[in-house]
Amino acid sequence: MLAGPDDVSIDEALRELVARARLPADMAEANTSRFDGATFTLEAFRFACEAMPFLADGRVVTCRGVIAALGARAAASRMPARRAAPASMAAAARRGRKAEADAPPMTPEEALAAYLPQVPPTTLVVLVEADLPPATSTLGVALAGRGITVQSFPVPEGDAMVRWLRERARRAAGADAPATGAMTIDAARALAAYVGCDVRLAMAEVRKLVTHAGVGRAVEARDVELLTPQAATTARVWELTQAILDGQRERAAARLSQLVDGSDYRPEQVVAAVRSAVAQHLNILALAEAGDDDGAIGRRMKMQPFAVRMTRERAARLGHRALAYMHRQVLEADVSLKTGRAPSRLAAELLVIELAARAVQAMQMRSARR
Repeated sequence: MLAGPDDVSIDEALRELVARARLPADMAEANTSRFDGATFTLEAFRFACEAMPFLADGRVVTCRGVIAALGARAAASRMPARRAAPASMAAAARRGRKAEADAPPMTPEEALAAYLPQVPPTTLVVLVEADLPPATSTLGVALAGRGITVQSFPVPEGDAMVRWLRERARRAAGADAPATGAMTIDAARALAAYVGCDVRLAMAEVRKLVTHAGVGRAVEARDVELLTPQAATTARVWELTQAILDGQRERAAARLSQLVDGSDYRPEQVVAAVRSAVAQHLNILALAEAGDDDGAIGRRMKMQPFAVRMTRERAARLGHRALAYMHRQVLEADVSLKTGRAPSRLAAELLVIELAARAVQAMQMRSARR
């Protein structure tokens, strides 16, 4: 089982597993079966697993999203039963006894888990899932102790993302990679700031950058700035919003000037970016107060755990009242820009100064209370 959101690494692991099966090149397709959540049935799966290899030593069967689909089907099939209200306790008891008599001995998830140990040794089965089934779920319990090898592929974060990018650059360069590496650390950090947790985008950018660098030269930070101009802009926008919410007025003003004067980024876009950052902090603070952990918040907000942690801690320092005030100020600035009540550059500058000052005040007040 290969599970996790890093589908680039999952695809690499899948290719390695299939390569180990040593299927003849001209017979590989004839000895490979593929299922997804829409096409999977246990009968077809059993047939594919138990088919004799054709002019080869083994077969490969891959299943993508099958476990998640089985879980969704099971949940859907239980919904009418939950909504149905028994007319009387006696009628409910009769229906319960009939349901027990008519019910199959196992759910589809349990049937799949029960069959997996029976797969012939000549067949390699690979289950690919976005998430591991919960250990307490029907399938999680059923799979326990079945001898299934599980590999988890979380999205890398921080320094792990830098290493991930450098390793993919090395693989993309192949024999042409210089001995010191196909991508410098500074280049990987710059690219990581741009791509965030989007591993597919990261892989596409790595291939483009390695091709541009050519034979024997490592990708450098200037290559990232040249070929991914959004990277520099994205990094500056991020630095601007973080400076505002950390109460760093001078730094925020400097980043605003770099964005507006050094690129085609407009004041209207600055206001939109600040609005998005403040709303993100409000949402994460609300989810954290509701009891969600960083992992659950990250999945819901499509953010890396370290980014969730950083945002949650800052939001807690500011507090809901200050963030709500900031959000109102951003909306007022947006209205001023759209109605022409104030020059766009001046409106953006006043907003940045006002919000940074409010952040300082909020953190000082909360610190004093402690």
